[in-house]
Amino acid sequence: MVLLQGRLLFGRIWRLRRAPPGPAAARRETEALRLARLDGATLEGWLTRTADRPPRRLLLWFGGRNEQVAWTRDLGGWLPDDCALLAFNYRGLGGSTGWPSERACVEDALAIADWGLARLGLDATALHLAGRSIGSGVAMQLAARLAAQQRRPSSLVLITPPRSLRAVLAAIPALRPLLPWLRSPLDSEAVAPTLACPALVLLAERDHRVPYADSMALVAALRDGGAAVEVHRLAGTDHRNLVRRPEAMALVGRWLAARG
Repeated sequence: MVLLQGRLLFGRIWRLRRAPPGPAAARRETEALRLARLDGATLEGWLTRTADRPPRRLLLWFGGRNEQVAWTRDLGGWLPDDCALLAFNYRGLGGSTGWPSERACVEDALAIADWGLARLGLDATALHLAGRSIGSGVAMQLAARLAAQQRRPSSLVLITPPRSLRAVLAAIPALRPLLPWLRSPLDSEAVAPTLACPALVLLAERDHRVPYADSMALVAALRDGGAAVEVHRLAGTDHRNLVRRPEAMALVGRWLAARG
């Protein structure tokens, strides 16, 4: 289990779960991507943007455990027309090769951010980060790396975020034995005070994976660092379905529109 923990933590893709396309879906085009990494891994991703309008902003999405991020083309239709959306599967998921770990995924995230901004001709101030569940941990670690380089992202969107991966493991009996040997803690609570950028946090009404108290501990840490944090807990949702609910996707779109 120790040797296989990367696969256990980031999971595997069982199927593509689609979501209702947003009102701007007809104006969007999606491009399939392959990004080669220096260590020989290849990452599979998708870039969604408005067909007839150059983007002024980029939302970089980090999926949750077992998540095939090809579904984000549906999320794209809920975003402002000037906001492109970029998402890649983690190593070992879908068409991405290699072995997932915190170090590898955060290094990949930094490379993806730089690649996406360069591809669209945008500067660092145009970058927004979003992550669901374990992906919120990757987004937070990337945000901390960028902040240390004086390139703090413009905003964060965190969906059912744990305060750390230890908290996630503690909530999943099958993964709990990994706790003493955990190599990828993804400790969002530890880096939160260093960010001080606006954050939107979406929580499920019933979440058996990430306890409400853990997410709110992360919110408190962000606020302690000076971040303005907006929290919504959506009725009738759970850990799995929250992100694909139209009201959740619409909230993300409105949040980004207000920051245009």
